[in-house]
Amino acid sequence: MTKFLSVFFYSIARLLHLTYRFRYVGIENLEKAESMSRSGGYLLGIWHQNLLSGILAQTGLKYVVIVSKNKDAEPVAFTCRTLGHVVVRGSSRKGNVDKGGLAAKEEMIEVLKSGIPGSVTVDGPKGPAKEVKKGIIDMAKKSGSPLVGYASIAKSYWEFNSWDKFRLPKPFSKIVIAYGEPIIVPEDLDYNEFSEVAKRHEKAINEAGEKALKSFEDWPNLSKKNYKSS
Repeated sequence: MTKFLSVFFYSIARLLHLTYRFRYVGIENLEKAESMSRSGGYLLGIWHQNLLSGILAQTGLKYVVIVSKNKDAEPVAFTCRTLGHVVVRGSSRKGNVDKGGLAAKEEMIEVLKSGIPGSVTVDGPKGPAKEVKKGIIDMAKKSGSPLVGYASIAKSYWEFNSWDKFRLPKPFSKIVIAYGEPIIVPEDLDYNEFSEVAKRHEKAINEAGEKALKSFEDWPNLSKKNYKSS
């Protein structure tokens, strides 16, 4: 049943992708992030609300992503793998019980060190919504990958009554992808300073979202090509 649901979810996602019209702004920030990186890659941070369009916007490229080990997340993991991404599985700690989150984080750090860029839903998997968790700060610090605020904003969408107010772009919707200014996380950053960097990254994601919204006004002049896409 899980396999069927995964294939069904992927098929629907691909059909929707064929109808979506993507445009990209701030691509120069990814070039800048790579030039500043100790690993050669970078780490995108996006709100869980825009997860689906954020994944589909990177079709044809290779990212490393963390997906929950929960069975409910298998369709997302299957879709990401089928699209060519590196999928690391792990869930957040529950009380004193580790659900594989620590091992997943360490595995992702190693992949990031190899130069493959990463993408993380920074408020997932269960919120609070639009609050950056400290895990991505630690990954950026240890891998040497700059943080980049990432927004995927649809012109028309359905919004669900979930913790993240999940948005499913409607067929044929215009979608603007925006990349924010990169943030370097020093190797010697103290844990007590993580909160400050998390707030900066939160601001960068929100600013990328605002930039994407404003960019609809200039739709005819926006780039149809993503960074390093053919």
